[in-house]
Amino acid sequence: MDKLNQLYTQIEQQGIQAIRTRQVQIDPNLQNLEVDSRQGLTLLVKLPAHVTRNINFVLNELKRLEPFQYYYPANTIHITVMDIRRAVSDFRMTKEELINYQQVIQKTIENVNAINWHMAGLICSPGAILVKGFYSSELQQLRNALRTNFLKNGLVLDERYVTFSGHATVARFKKNLIHPQEFLSEINNFHNVEFGDFQTSEVDLVIHDWYNRRSHLIERFSLKTT
Repeated sequence: MDKLNQLYTQIEQQGIQAIRTRQVQIDPNLQNLEVDSRQGLTLLVKLPAHVTRNINFVLNELKRLEPFQYYYPANTIHITVMDIRRAVSDFRMTKEELINYQQVIQKTIENVNAINWHMAGLICSPGAILVKGFYSSELQQLRNALRTNFLKNGLVLDERYVTFSGHATVARFKKNLIHPQEFLSEINNFHNVEFGDFQTSEVDLVIHDWYNRRSHLIERFSLKTT
């Protein structure tokens, strides 16, 4: 997990710098969510109720300081296993393409055991607030196998970057912060908070919008359980 810890530390340092210098990355699409037509194909993990409950407690504390930012509703918080086709406004996919993806995912996933998660610690990036996720080796096994098998079967994999993190995005910057230093201090108060452990035995293939507000389940896949 050293590599993962290094990644989270790097993200956090960039986020702290952005907040301190009042240069957070404001998401312009949050100004009018109803006209944001971006959609994409994603493989994701839902968080169990005890974890989202703990996250909500922390978000409510942040809302008191900065009520005008975007905070993810509990039922939209998730961990991205892989962005297969990134969200764009003119998203199109044929039924045949979708079936091909489903078949490759099914063949890949049946050889992978359930994934264990440890969610702990709140950090900021330049554009968002994240809950750090630490995971067992099965997640990286699944990601690597999917990349290989998509390529082998001639399927497009449109990752914005090669995903290594296991975080959940829980808030995004909609406006400039009113109380940047106080907000940063509040985030730091939850730097080591334990959000909970769980095991993933299922992953969802969805077509959804950027913020997972409108999510259409294509198929739920089961991992191996012992």
